[in-house]
Amino acid sequence: MESYRHAEGRSVPLLSGREAECLLWVSRGKSSADIGQIVGLSPRTVDSYIEKACAKLGVRTRIEAVAVGVRTGIVDPEND
Repeated sequence: MESYRHAEGRSVPLLSGREAECLLWVSRGKSSADIGQIVGLSPRTVDSYIEKACAKLGVRTRIEAVAVGVRTGIVDPEND
């Protein structure tokens, strides 16, 4: 699995653009249906991207994925 070095020296998995985009919208409180409408995907496809991101980040839930994403700099809910 591809990864990059975080500023703190930890290895962080690389998410695809869609995986990161879906996590960004989750961090802003959007549901899979909302995210699907925003990015032009079905809610099930959004769920699939989020599940893949969870697997890469080694977590079980979308909330845990957002927490890891924010902590490692993958997701910044304040900026686009």
